[in-house]
Amino acid sequence: MKITQAEYWKALVPGTTLPEDHPPIIAFIGRSNVGKSSFINAITGKKALCRSGSTPGVTRKINLFLINQSLIFADLPGYGYAKMSRGERKKLEELIFWFLTLPKLRLQQVFLLVDSRLGPTDNDLEMAGFLSSRNIPTTVITSKIDKLTSSQKKALLAGISQQLPHHRIIPFSIHDRESMKTVLNSLP
Repeated sequence: MKITQAEYWKALVPGTTLPEDHPPIIAFIGRSNVGKSSFINAITGKKALCRSGSTPGVTRKINLFLINQSLIFADLPGYGYAKMSRGERKKLEELIFWFLTLPKLRLQQVFLLVDSRLGPTDNDLEMAGFLSSRNIPTTVITSKIDKLTSSQKKALLAGISQQLPHHRIIPFSIHDRESMKTVLNSLP
């Protein structure tokens, strides 16, 4: 897919709705500070489309972006670690599951971002299990892969393949055109 247009569309929180005829959705999910917003900015070619920061927990709503007037990218809040209270973290997790279980949600695919330096966390594995239980097509994106040596990359990918055997895995770096091309070619 070639992305020629990408713009902010709207934010979702419980109580808001999507039009029934909304375009198909691709959701981006992962732990706080895994690089979801940077990933979306990189593949769309828009450096400031998504707000990102060095502090975990910047995204607090489900931000929707209209892509080529025919597809929606959904940037979901991060789960797990973030400098916020346990109650605030729980609200964000509830928001994620509220979105993923919306009736009539035209969710085509989820990109589950995993930090290459950490590998899949318990939260990542739990999320992958939840997505599998709902038959949601999921691709694992190993973000920040450029931070690893060749042998570390090989070990990481082998480990993820064992932990998540039924998921496609794409090693990704915002500095690598080939990995961006692979992601774009996997889009509908």
